[in-house]
Amino acid sequence: MITALVIVHVIIALVLTVIVLMQHGRQQGLSGAIAGGAETFFGKNKGRTIDAMLRKFTAVFAILFILSSIVLTYVSIRQANLEDEAAEESNPDASQSMNVTVDENGNLVDESGNIVMSAEDMAAQQAEAETEDAAAGEAEGAADAAEGAADEAAGAVDEAADAAAGAADQAADAAQQAAGEAAAE
Repeated sequence: MITALVIVHVIIALVLTVIVLMQHGRQQGLSGAIAGGAETFFGKNKGRTIDAMLRKFTAVFAILFILSSIVLTYVSIRQANLEDEAAEESNPDASQSMNVTVDENGNLVDESGNIVMSAEDMAAQQAEAETEDAAAGEAEGAADAAEGAADEAAGAVDEAADAAAGAADQAADAAQQAAGEAAAE
């Protein structure tokens, strides 16, 4: 059905394009060349001129184009929704969550009693998660220790820079004093 609608839509678009191209423009477009300068279809009635008829055809085909666009969009959306519903019906597990419980042996079982995960697998998965958590904690602790050491090193550098600046100031003061004494002599 969509294929037929697309074909009708394309035909309407092509006819609309041809009709618009046949209309007179500022420079007597394509319609003047095709009509050979004829003023009317039937008689000298101004309502029946080629341009008047082309304007009416343009309006009709423009409305048909808009309606076919709306119908095609509606049918496409409806078909997509139907395909989604069919996919959900064919695979109901994909859209539903599974209810699981732990049996007396420690196994995870579904509503039908089927084992989803054995107790050993659950223990291994839990141990792996704990190991990952411990490793993450250790890495975080190491990062904190490295940050603390970097802060201490930055503090020591600041103290050394302050001490060097103080010594430079003292040396400059001593040099000025010695220069002043030498000038006084």
